Amino acid sequence: MMMAMQQPEINADERQVSVRRRILGSNASPVPESDVQETTRSAKSWFDEALARLKCFKEIVGTLSWLKTVVASVVGMGVVFYSSSSHTNLLAELFPQANGGAQFSWSNPDYSVKTGFDSECAKPELTNVFGFFGAASGLRLQYGVIPTMRDGGWGVHWDSTAAKHFDASGFDYFSFWVRGSSGDEVFAIGMKDADAKETKIDSKEWIVTNALKNGVEVIVPLTEFKGVNKGLLNNISISFNANQGSGSLCIDNLSFGKQSTRA
Repeated sequence: MMMAMQQPEINADERQVSVRRRILGSNASPVPESDVQETTRSAKSWFDEALARLKCFKEIVGTLSWLKTVVASVVGMGVVFYSSSSHTNLLAELFPQANGGAQFSWSNPDYSVKTGFDSECAKPELTNVFGFFGAASGLRLQYGVIPTMRDGGWGVHWDSTAAKHFDASGFDYFSFWVRGSSGDEVFAIGMKDADAKETKIDSKEWIVTNALKNGVEVIVPLTEFKGVNKGLLNNISISFNANQGSGSLCIDNLSFGKQSTRA
């Protein structure tokens, strides 16, 4: 009778070591566990340091924003909301070519149109992340505040200047940046000369649908204001009527320009 031979016990760990030796060669040596732990600690330390720096940067940004608000409130840069009748004159930032012109507003009935300068209405600039440089505010126009609004608006006139008018005959177009809260806002762009001849243009003819909500630069050739003497401008205006409902606009960077100066 043949006796059953006992099978030797196979050690899986030894076989794996043997296989690794055949694959890697006899000179390969395993990475010490201490080195692995040290690498893990180094990566964690780097991550913690990067996170700490990000938190520090966030605190710095918050401090700068706070300082901006404090300084602007003191010196009147426009972070605080100003009414259009404020003695703080921000018109020069909004419309540098105004040349002594004065802003005006009207509404029928009273208070159906509200106007004022607001830091949130400044045109976004990549070079002005914190708002310390350049214009600090833009113009906010709210219309239809009272449902029975018949008409209203805002503008700049030159009645108080020595010449009593503005000479725009040397320019080719009038431009400005505008953004609407809903994107559905409608308004009129007007020019009136010293002889009371006035032409108004519907904004829908110059602003692409859905562009208004994100902010858009509007460029209107002066030839569109037919019948108006561009050399004797009395005023320019942004206006609303009863058919245009209600809305809120931000306006900035009013300017007359020449075709040769455009990029």
